[in-house]
Amino acid sequence: MTSNAITLITTGGTIGSTSEEDSVNVSRGEQLLQQHIAELCERNQLAIKTRAAFNKNSEDLAPADWLTLINVIADEIAQGSDRIIITHGTDTMAFSAAALALCFGQQAVKIVLTGSCFTLEHPESDVSANLLGALASAAESNIANGVYVSFLNDEKQVQVIDALTVKPMIFDELSFQAQFRESLGVFNQTLTVFTAHSYKPKTLSASINPADIRLDLLTKAEPSVVQISCYPGMSAVPLCAALAKGCCVIVNLYHSGTGPSTLEKNGLLEAIRSRPDLTFLLAALPSRHIPKPYQATMTLMKAGARLYQDIQPHILYTLITLGLASGRDLDDLLSELAPYQQSISA
Repeated sequence: MTSNAITLITTGGTIGSTSEEDSVNVSRGEQLLQQHIAELCERNQLAIKTRAAFNKNSEDLAPADWLTLINVIADEIAQGSDRIIITHGTDTMAFSAAALALCFGQQAVKIVLTGSCFTLEHPESDVSANLLGALASAAESNIANGVYVSFLNDEKQVQVIDALTVKPMIFDELSFQAQFRESLGVFNQTLTVFTAHSYKPKTLSASINPADIRLDLLTKAEPSVVQISCYPGMSAVPLCAALAKGCCVIVNLYHSGTGPSTLEKNGLLEAIRSRPDLTFLLAALPSRHIPKPYQATMTLMKAGARLYQDIQPHILYTLITLGLASGRDLDDLLSELAPYQQSISA
């Protein structure tokens, strides 16, 4: 495994935290992580550059932190780095991965995000395995330029997933999954052989110019793009009551691409009908398993909501937020999403 000209950027997260008596603490782990990285590199004869973007738990990250990371990466690229590893918390890694893919996915650079489920001193620590896996992914010639998540899977193999197909971890999961479970490929246990899977992921073709993103526009965009999740008895009208005219509401549908559609007081259907000044985006219809939407979803679409195929809600959120922050308007961004929108006549 060789790794010339690799830059490793730390951001905090469990991988950069320590276990204390009553909590996992990110404020004291950065030095230990840097020391561990240095030891790994010495032991494996690797020469890499390290740099900290910030040191936070990923659950506390906001779009402004994406911009900080984007600017750090752009600076490293300007200095000649073409392979970059990001250590990151698992809770919002999928969001940051999407942001980086939208900004750098079409550039001549390979960016690999990784993290850990356990801290460095934990008896089941996955820190070393995931760091070495990310280094292998960055160095692997059979992995093209792009943005990826590299992480141990349930079989304890390092799995590489395209950033725009990775799914956020939920509840008791200890590994990331790819959309439709189609990862790019896996390494063997010694990280010497990468077995690529024979598929080409269908991903969002949209992109954001990182140089166009402005912090003032990002601050303005944040409250105008929201995500809400479906649940039985959903009270969507009160949830939308505080939203100003022109806001975008991304609705996280159930796994079959459905949401509550009965005309109940305060329900989702009433919210869509009573707030035509808001843009409702429904995500997502898993078209491989469900080629046509259920009647409930059609009812929401006929009320004015837009349904998207195979584009996860966190990716919609990231695209719309960063797009607005780069000076584009919502209609322009929605036109880029048109190939993924489900027709109401389908």
